[in-house]
Amino acid sequence: MLVACLGLTLGHSSQAIIHGLTFPGMAISTVKLSVQHAHFLQSVEKWEYYDSICSAAIVGLKPLTLITAAHCMKEVRLTGPLGLPMLAIAQPELLGMEQVELKQAFYRPFSVVAEDLTQDIAVLVFDAKVHSLIQPLRIRLSDDLPELIMICGYGRGYGEADTRHPRCGERKPVRDLSDFYQVLPKAYREMDEMLHLQAQTQFAYTQELVHAEKALLAVNRLNEMDQYDHTMPMPTVGDSGGPWLVLNALGQYELLAITSLVERFYNPSANWPFFQKQVPLSEYPYVAYGLRLSHPEVLGFLQYAQHSGADIQFTSAPRISHARQPE
Repeated sequence: MLVACLGLTLGHSSQAIIHGLTFPGMAISTVKLSVQHAHFLQSVEKWEYYDSICSAAIVGLKPLTLITAAHCMKEVRLTGPLGLPMLAIAQPELLGMEQVELKQAFYRPFSVVAEDLTQDIAVLVFDAKVHSLIQPLRIRLSDDLPELIMICGYGRGYGEADTRHPRCGERKPVRDLSDFYQVLPKAYREMDEMLHLQAQTQFAYTQELVHAEKALLAVNRLNEMDQYDHTMPMPTVGDSGGPWLVLNALGQYELLAITSLVERFYNPSANWPFFQKQVPLSEYPYVAYGLRLSHPEVLGFLQYAQHSGADIQFTSAPRISHARQPE
């Protein structure tokens, strides 16, 4: 998960997507990725190895094609003559898959993603035998903002057990990202003006980072009474690359966006009543962003991957004249 503050770092009673409900992975065409990374420790001149998880959406079966967030590939270990990232679909047997092997990967370096979030997209193509009736997600090209978005992923909150299945939560998108009061209402400014101003400054920096007005969708953590509520579903670590879904007129899910960035409070205030001592700060994301797949930069990238062998289907023909090749 990209977490802004800003260093980019990237069950029905169960929590996460924090406090979401569990769905079978096949029902929402969502998989967990296990990614291997390597970081060079300059101080001792040795490599440190670590693993992470991300989420990904199945968009095609011929060949098996996934979409996830490019920032999941930060410091990824590479292997083979093609220098493919070392990653795997976790528990593929739950999805009726076997003999799964990565054969193509399309993504831009993390240094590029960190400067421009419209580049936070990766396409992974696998050789695989798929025996189940998974329905690949078609990519929705409409720019209309739906009333509700279902956000899914394999993330987990503080102290939560791992899950074999993704969790989802329905959220209303923020209608106007230029109005910070839609993220943190005026009442919170009146309770603690300095902390509200710090959060607004961080928020404005993120908008600068985006480099594109309509590239991101966002959800906040406000309830129906415009109060911040830490128990509402929200993406967290491990949900990166997970789908933002909408239902079409036939009752089928379509892929609108993928989880890209989360911003959190890092300075608790005694004046803001939602801060509780028993809840860690990691549980307080206040706005989460999904990268819109219909954005021209993203769409051009997807079209390039499609022309290069990925199985990607759209709700209508992409209107991109020149597909930009990954650098």
